[in-house]
Amino acid sequence: MKKLPFFSLLLLSILFISCSGTKQVTVVEKNEALPVNGNISGWTAENTLISSSDDINYHAYLHDNTLYLFVDVRNPRLDSAIRQSGLIVYLSNSEENRKRLGVGYPTGSFNLLRESPGAFDGFTTDVEWAGKPGNTELLRSLMDQIYSKVMIVERYEGRSDPEYGFVEKHLIEIDGIEIASDQDRRLITLEMKIPLNGSTLYNVEKGDLWIGFALEPPIFRFSNNDTMMNDQQSRGMYGRQNRSAQRLRAQPRLLSREDWYLLKID
Repeated sequence: MKKLPFFSLLLLSILFISCSGTKQVTVVEKNEALPVNGNISGWTAENTLISSSDDINYHAYLHDNTLYLFVDVRNPRLDSAIRQSGLIVYLSNSEENRKRLGVGYPTGSFNLLRESPGAFDGFTTDVEWAGKPGNTELLRSLMDQIYSKVMIVERYEGRSDPEYGFVEKHLIEIDGIEIASDQDRRLITLEMKIPLNGSTLYNVEKGDLWIGFALEPPIFRFSNNDTMMNDQQSRGMYGRQNRSAQRLRAQPRLLSREDWYLLKID
């Protein structure tokens, strides 16, 4: 089977939006702690599972005033989307401010472009940017770095537009958060340990917790002029449009989803 070029794969991403209502679940309390290594082998699925689907499973339990989370990706298309757009975990004691702060890991190759504002602006505004050889190689190299940092997503004072920051993993571990992924596994896993004492960047305490698992791809702002120019350049004999030009001009349709839960903790 002939492999599609990298840029074609980028543009052919499946659009899927899941924005289900918040599901209320009770978190079990366990007597033992587990090492945070991204491996589900020590977890008891039958009493830690808070949600299961063909795409992804979510687990949670409480131990010693600490919340443990495990995300088990089960679908290759979802896995590919996370590697591009990252996986963000939101956590808050307040439903109103539940998206105030999130931690993204893996960061996603598209998000790592944000560290180079000029490149990210070109990626999101120039329809031909990602098709240029140097930029294609840049995106490939960033795909190999999605575990190198942790992404912090923050919305200030109720704003809908987030700000993004990137830190070394050991910096979020200073106040007790631990985060890991089993990088030897074919599909992504994510394991987190979060103290519920108000000391972490989440600033959460033991009690009801709103938690969200989100894929938030970048917003593309291709101009009408780009489309008109490509229309003229891509029409050949008899005004027909060649397929490669059609594919190049297509706006990326990236997978986006949010899964929200209200964790009831006594």
